Amino acid sequence: MPNQNVVSWNTMLALFVRCKKYAECFDLFDKMIQEGESLPNEATLVSVLTACANLGRLDKGKWVHSYMKSNKKIEPDVLLWTALLTMYVKCGDMDMAKDVFNNMPGKSVVSWNSMIMGYGTHGFGEKALETFVEMEKNGQVPNDTTFVCVLAACTHSGMVLEGWWYFDVMHRVYNLKPKAEHYGCMVDLLSRAGLMKDSEEIVKHMSMEAGSVSWGALLSACRTHSNSHLGEIVGKQLIEKDPADIGPYVLLSNIYAAEGRWDDVENVRKLMKDKGLQKLAGCSMAQHGYIRSKSSDEDGSVHKSSLIYSMLREMGTHMKLSQVNHGKLRESYQ
Repeated sequence: MPNQNVVSWNTMLALFVRCKKYAECFDLFDKMIQEGESLPNEATLVSVLTACANLGRLDKGKWVHSYMKSNKKIEPDVLLWTALLTMYVKCGDMDMAKDVFNNMPGKSVVSWNSMIMGYGTHGFGEKALETFVEMEKNGQVPNDTTFVCVLAACTHSGMVLEGWWYFDVMHRVYNLKPKAEHYGCMVDLLSRAGLMKDSEEIVKHMSMEAGSVSWGALLSACRTHSNSHLGEIVGKQLIEKDPADIGPYVLLSNIYAAEGRWDDVENVRKLMKDKGLQKLAGCSMAQHGYIRSKSSDEDGSVHKSSLIYSMLREMGTHMKLSQVNHGKLRESYQ
């Protein structure tokens, strides 16, 4: 383009964010600042703050915040305030998030949800619930997402009774019908607390079509709490529901391995192989500023060795238990 105005820049910045090309968004924004012909406006900063939130770039986010304060032409609206708040929440700076939240001239339901989710994600379950109560006092009506945030906060902090209470409040007071996400949170909350029967009862009251995520959470919990009987039932139901989903096969295999049922492990592995299912190679990414490193393991031996590692972990567990029981027996004789 012979001439690029602020709308042109904003269009490209928003496009990069929408396509999750956050690093490219930063590069383009830096170029925009360096050229200086088009000054950033509110829409520009929303895109950049969204990129900061998704990459955890607190330093860049603070720079944008400082720019907002120093530039008198920037008049933050609810969207920009919420983007700034979300950036601080996702970057883990809850003190600054609270400061931004308190200074917002108008708070939308999204703003309240961001604070509740932020507190819950970072382990401040009680503050999350206090924020919800404050939200009600301010006359803001919670929506479906609000209760997902509240229930997730209860899950992260192990607040079982509170989770039950707000799950009831959702449909009793606000007439909101629980969705798969809400059921998933409740199953996760109860399962982490070892309340497997209650988790199973919740799943039974929802349709399989709407609750694949919840059934998956229950299956994962069965593995964590060594409930092989329930895990086997749930795993087989999930496999029957979606034979192409590799997740239930892997979890079911791990449940069998934890019980030392190696023949069943082999049967599951064979079933996966017959259906052409294979675990994807592991991949991790670390980023510091613009320096990114990526590593992956695509060695075919990983798939074959997983069974060996499962056996070794199980042998180690049995050896530790044997030592503990031997120690208790010796103490009883003494």
